[in-house]
Amino acid sequence: MKPGFHLGKRHGTGADDHDHDREEVDCYASGVEDWNKGLHIGAIFIVLVVAGLGVFLPVLGHFVPQLHMPRTMLTLGKHLGTGVIIATALIHMLPGGYESLNDPCIGSRMGDFSGWPGTLAIIAIFAMHLIEFILSNHAMGKHAHSHGLPEGLAEHHHDIEGGAAHVENDSTQTASLHGGAGHVHMDDGLDKQQENCDAVAVHTHHNHVHGASFLNDDMTAERHKISTYILEFGICLHSVIIGLTLSVATGAGFKTLLIAICFHQFCEGLALGSRLAEVQHRKHAFLRAVLSATLFMLVTPIGMVIGIGVRYSYAPSSPASLITMGVLDSLSAGILLYSGLVNLLAEEFGTLEFRGYRTSKKVACFAATFIGAGIMALIGKWA
Repeated sequence: MKPGFHLGKRHGTGADDHDHDREEVDCYASGVEDWNKGLHIGAIFIVLVVAGLGVFLPVLGHFVPQLHMPRTMLTLGKHLGTGVIIATALIHMLPGGYESLNDPCIGSRMGDFSGWPGTLAIIAIFAMHLIEFILSNHAMGKHAHSHGLPEGLAEHHHDIEGGAAHVENDSTQTASLHGGAGHVHMDDGLDKQQENCDAVAVHTHHNHVHGASFLNDDMTAERHKISTYILEFGICLHSVIIGLTLSVATGAGFKTLLIAICFHQFCEGLALGSRLAEVQHRKHAFLRAVLSATLFMLVTPIGMVIGIGVRYSYAPSSPASLITMGVLDSLSAGILLYSGLVNLLAEEFGTLEFRGYRTSKKVACFAATFIGAGIMALIGKWA
């Protein structure tokens, strides 16, 4: 039974119409008991401040000299956020999707298939991967063109290397057919040909390496930007659900849920803010980071406002509500899981910068990741 609603427990499939009608009333019951207007409106501002503190702390610490934070602290905050994101997907979102989409009130509307949440999460993972690939490919072509490099740079470089290998093979095969002085003469001619080819290849490769190094730096920054905005999309999607859930909760459970969600939003804000602070823009980097941080800060309160507006008509156990919440939970889980595992865990721990850290700092980064996941697992008991 969900707190704050006039809901009765399901009674199974009754043999008579009376039991059937009772089931329908239970599933479609709406309205909120003991709703405290002052407390719920105050909660909007509490969540707003806590979420803002979490997301703006790393952003302002990175951009504002007076609020400068040690780089190590920002790094640990980023890895803490990695654990938070992965645990949020697996402990908060995906179980919620299974609970909603397998609720008896849905009946056979979802085709009596219990694996919908996992299926939707997989669809979200594949969709995010495809979107990131398309956007990265587009960015690669754009940056290659801006640096005056051909878009088929890698293929062109491969052709050069293949040409050099072809000359070497020809030299070996031809020389093997000759001996004595003729062998020396042939080697001299082929060596000179090889020398000329090598000179052209080295000159061309030298120019391309300089161009490719700029391209590689630009692509790394572009991929970081794309993955950060995908992460923010997933976070904002489930933050709306969190706000809606909190706004229609009442009684003793409301305060517990409020505290849990405040910790949840602060940790997620820290995770997102650490990534936003590192996104590189050619212009207005600080302004863009602030706008993205502001969006995260506002999205949960917006969900709460929506919940307050529909509190008398909202029927949380109706098939439409359950399917909507279950689908959003499952898609959010897939997005956060993709971002957490691919763009955060694998990417951040696989960089040359990370491998160059002192052993103690590496241990601290791993510990921060585990602690972030542990915190969210603990919060999952109440939220």
